Amino acid sequence: MPPFSIKQIRSLPTLPNVMNQIIHTLDDPNSSAADLERIIRNDQAITTKLLAVANSAYYGFQHEITTVRRAAVAVGFNEVRNICLGLTLMGFLHPSTFADRRAAEMLWLHSLAASEAARILALRSRACEPSQAFTAGLLHDIGKVIMAAFVPDKAKSVLDYVSQEGCGYLEAESALEFSHENMGRDLAGFWDLPPVLMQAIGRHHSLEKEMGHLPLVAVIHAADFLARDLALGDSGNGDAPVLSPLALPAMGMDLAALDDCRRELRDLAPKIREQWEGMMQSRRRA
Repeated sequence: MPPFSIKQIRSLPTLPNVMNQIIHTLDDPNSSAADLERIIRNDQAITTKLLAVANSAYYGFQHEITTVRRAAVAVGFNEVRNICLGLTLMGFLHPSTFADRRAAEMLWLHSLAASEAARILALRSRACEPSQAFTAGLLHDIGKVIMAAFVPDKAKSVLDYVSQEGCGYLEAESALEFSHENMGRDLAGFWDLPPVLMQAIGRHHSLEKEMGHLPLVAVIHAADFLARDLALGDSGNGDAPVLSPLALPAMGMDLAALDDCRRELRDLAPKIREQWEGMMQSRRRA
């Protein structure tokens, strides 16, 4: 039997135009809050939820934020763009549409934690641009999201194989020829995402020394490692987190620097959970 292909999924979701435009602001160093406001101003739901998150306890501002531009000044343009990206992504692949809603919510928490870990690692290592790392971290497990949302029986078969054979999660995916990396990579191609994001999504568990975009892929690999190591959310992969020996050299970091990043992520964990809960509540009320 040939490997499962994303082409076998009927009604595969197309990338929302808003999300596509937000992602592509990453390629424009001159993009601004005004550009972002123009992108989302016709999407009242996203604007409303952005302002709700910006005014949440996660940020703790004393004065109410009422516009996208003010949010960008107070929170930072990159952070506002990332919030919009997260809300848009969560909006059309929402946990309420999944067979196992709680598992989907925990996967989103893992993805948020990984995106924050990627930003921390990128800032510390200077291996790649922090906003691009954040986006790649947020999207790195999109293959699992698609699996859980559109082919839940096949997603469950991976976990059943792990239990029955006593093997690892990635080993089970390989045996069943049903890989979340491949699913994510193919979805990124279907969405026409930049090649650097396709590589980070499709190879974050399978680093190779001569691969393209290795520094970013290494950052996403390490971010996934840290998020799982600190049990922030649940990626669905029950294997003990293992760091590739290629990751630290590719980032130009050592174990001491990685431990510093782990401590920073651990200190941010309560705020990450607050932001995640705010996003979940805003979607539940939608």
